[in-house]
Amino acid sequence: MDKKIRVKSRSDIEEEMRRLFSGFAQMKHQAILHAINLWHPATDVYETENELCIVCELAGVRKEDIHLHIEEAVITISGVRDEQRAGKKAVFHNLEISYGPFERNIHLPNKFIGSEPRANFINGILTVKIPVSPNRPESKIDVEVG
Repeated sequence: MDKKIRVKSRSDIEEEMRRLFSGFAQMKHQAILHAINLWHPATDVYETENELCIVCELAGVRKEDIHLHIEEAVITISGVRDEQRAGKKAVFHNLEISYGPFERNIHLPNKFIGSEPRANFINGILTVKIPVSPNRPESKIDVEVG
């Protein structure tokens, strides 16, 4: 089956780019700033025989500034790390630590959906453990040969 590919002219491409980027201008200023300012803490996710483990590095974040939320198959870890003020006359030589709001979304495998997570926060490390769900047995699909 032969399909013809239409190559757009330069003006068509420029018009399409203008249309695409004009959508950004219509977004609310606050939403753009929020998206730009989010940082993503280093996070390990691994599975054992009985549970899903999420380990999130949150040095300098207070326990009361950490929020966990599960909706359907996604667990969201969010919060804020307050900026450490160095003073008005400080001259920075290196700035690598992220401050402000953060968020991580982790998609849960089916066998963990519906389980009650446990979380602890020790020395700047948040650990969330989600056991295999007793409500969702693993489904087995029989495959017919023939």
